[in-house]
Amino acid sequence: GGPPRLPAAIIALAYLLAAILALARVGPAVGSPPPPADPAPPTSIQPSRVTPIRVAYQGEPGAYSEKSLRELLGPNVIAVGLPSFESCYRAVASREADYCLLPVENSLGGSIHENYDLMLRYDLTIVAEHEFRVSHCLLAAEGVKRDDVKYAMSHPQALAQCDNYLRGLGITPNPAYDTAGSAKMISENKGLPEGCTPANTAAIASDLAGKTYGLNCLDAAIEDDDSNFTRFLLLGRRGVVQHLSRKIPSKTSIVFTLPNTPGALYKALACFSLRDID
Repeated sequence: GGPPRLPAAIIALAYLLAAILALARVGPAVGSPPPPADPAPPTSIQPSRVTPIRVAYQGEPGAYSEKSLRELLGPNVIAVGLPSFESCYRAVASREADYCLLPVENSLGGSIHENYDLMLRYDLTIVAEHEFRVSHCLLAAEGVKRDDVKYAMSHPQALAQCDNYLRGLGITPNPAYDTAGSAKMISENKGLPEGCTPANTAAIASDLAGKTYGLNCLDAAIEDDDSNFTRFLLLGRRGVVQHLSRKIPSKTSIVFTLPNTPGALYKALACFSLRDID
């Protein structure tokens, strides 16, 4: 009755072969030198290919977006300034740029809804995020002193963030299309509002803008609130992320829509709360 038994020698040989195969899968035998440890993760994401990557951002050279880009990716990237958020998305989608870095939220100004809407319209992948500390500088042409400044040009949001500082010095704000663009206008003496000249007008922009356009920093950290942070997202085409370091921390973002019914948002988010997911 029953199937014939295998000889004990064959069974022992089978166990021996299985053990050898298991050791081969696990790795080197006990006593072998351990493999070299991975290097410590870099403070910024370093591109892994030899050819410099092209990263689009909104604004003029020297904009806060460019400074954030270089904080995140280091100096060896080609930064491409474009006039609008959507032009950055289009540049990546059309392969004119490898990535784009765009702001989605400011701790003082709130969400930048345009970029959330554009993320739904373009098939790009979130590769990384970067929290950037915004610090404003008062920039002026060579030879101009702070007491000479009667007007300050910048983006309306930057002017609002330095309102107390400007009021304290009796400086009149003049809105412009861009922070770095204001520095460029003063440097080139082009497009200045009536009554404004490089001798009596300063720009509120980043220190990088000052270096880019040859302006002196009359005052640094002039913002009224030092808890001014902007969250940027690095976006790329699907399949292009191999250009970047594998040290990028993983994070999941979800976009969804809900019917306008009582408790709809609670029901969608409760599953995360009940599982202690932040």
